[in-house]
Amino acid sequence: MHIKIKFFRFIVYNQKIMQKYHYTDGTNTFGPFSIEELKTKGITADTYVWAEGMPNWVLAKSVPELSSILSTGSQPYFTGSPQTPPQFPNTPASPYNQRMEQPPKTYLLETILTTIFCCWPLGIPSIVYASRVEKKFYAGDVLGAEEDSANAKKWMWINVGVCIGLWVLYFIIFGFAMFGAMMSGDF
Repeated sequence: MHIKIKFFRFIVYNQKIMQKYHYTDGTNTFGPFSIEELKTKGITADTYVWAEGMPNWVLAKSVPELSSILSTGSQPYFTGSPQTPPQFPNTPASPYNQRMEQPPKTYLLETILTTIFCCWPLGIPSIVYASRVEKKFYAGDVLGAEEDSANAKKWMWINVGVCIGLWVLYFIIFGFAMFGAMMSGDF
């Protein structure tokens, strides 16, 4: 039992040593650095740090693993409000920062119905565009997804317009034929 506890402590100790941290000067982020490398960077208790697995930037004094390396003195880096962590556009990717948006409308149901009930050749492009919307959105191509959604909608309305135009033409042609037959008395 005693050996298992020592082994567990060894694993936890090695994981803490292998943890890589980023720190900020209020404008830029630096890292990743091991705890040993951070010793040479002169970070203080009021320096904001981040490591993989952390949901946001935190003060170094709130990370127990860093307490032994924190230098005393004033904050040489970030001089903003201590209540608000800095926000950076180049913050390392974290699974906690994923977008919770909805993808653009796919128009897939509408395009399938217009293809079935209207003109098949014009419905095929709308189905192709509609089927690519969510795939592109979840791959991170939001602009491509919006473009395909717009194209699916455009081709769906082209299909509906051509269908209506063909039906109107059909009734005009057969309407004149029926009118001509009635006027000639052959009806």
